Amino acid sequence: MSFKDTKLLRHPTVERAYDEMRKFFLDGEDFAAEACRAGELITARAQNPDPDAIAAAVLMDGMIVRYQASSFATTVSPRAAEILQNLYDFDVDHPKFASAAEQQVMLAHSIIGLESIQQTIRSGELYSTMDYENVKRKLEANEKCLLAAIEGQPEGGMAAAAVESLLIAKSSLDDYVRQTQAKLAFEESGLPDHPLVREVYEYMKSANLKDHPLGGYTDTNAAIARTIFETGASSDPEVLCAALFNQYGKSDGKAPGDFSPRIGELWKETSAWAWGEDKKKERTADGNIIRHGAHLYFMESELEGLAKWKREEREMNVYALEQLEDSKDRITQALADGANSAYTARMQQAIAQADRIMNAPESLKIRKPGSPRIDPGW
Repeated sequence: MSFKDTKLLRHPTVERAYDEMRKFFLDGEDFAAEACRAGELITARAQNPDPDAIAAAVLMDGMIVRYQASSFATTVSPRAAEILQNLYDFDVDHPKFASAAEQQVMLAHSIIGLESIQQTIRSGELYSTMDYENVKRKLEANEKCLLAAIEGQPEGGMAAAAVESLLIAKSSLDDYVRQTQAKLAFEESGLPDHPLVREVYEYMKSANLKDHPLGGYTDTNAAIARTIFETGASSDPEVLCAALFNQYGKSDGKAPGDFSPRIGELWKETSAWAWGEDKKKERTADGNIIRHGAHLYFMESELEGLAKWKREEREMNVYALEQLEDSKDRITQALADGANSAYTARMQQAIAQADRIMNAPESLKIRKPGSPRIDPGW
């Protein structure tokens, strides 16, 4: 891809910046095209596209490692180097634009970034509270920068486009949260409509939603209880309620035992979140039903995730294979320990599926079952 193949402003300074950017890597047309996006947007939408601003955008977005801004003063232009340094120093928490040129670059980046956020929200790729908080922080940073830009020297169409993208992204995020929370209704849980089960579910859900707008561990807890119920391992309301507290700590709210002493005892026995004096080491038959149901759910969830990897043509890695072998070992041990017969068929199916994945030719090239663990260096 030559400079003439781009939609960048035809100007000697911009062309020199493009030539410098192409020196950052030996090949990779996709990298080069991505490096030009902000500059092309400025070219197309700015009222008066600034050649030095476009040059600075191309340089900054094309860097794999950050170069000294001053190194481009001679090869591109002194002003492009100055703008680049100002972009390096830009503080998103206290946004101030040194010139209209920096404003053009930041608005272009804002538009591109907000389009990416909208795509993430639309595709449903917010899998956790961490993902949600990350998107929320980006939206807040964009809003702060856009307000500063509008108060300063508004860049007309670019500013309007950025503000519109921000409003759409914020609305999309709110809609996504509402839709996600609607799916957490008890009626969607697949659990029996027993008064105690409903009460514990609603409490557990509300406790999670306080800090996790996407539901936190609500889905996980419900899925463990549902695994127990739908397999026929148990329909005992207190067993299901204890499973609903599998991923729950009592530091900020009711203790599981507040709902019934037996629920509290089963939580102490089966939840990894019960520790210290709360932890109960002796195992009971009902505790094993919860424990083994959780093992089965987590392994089936893991297998489902790996199947999605395959559909997306993502490569297997050594850590995924290690984790899968650990899950298989837990299920194998559960069967050896006399897991409830209601689990047998699904456990055997999960083990067989794990074996197929671990022994597939492409997996064996990465890691053979039984190999020593890789030291992560932590």
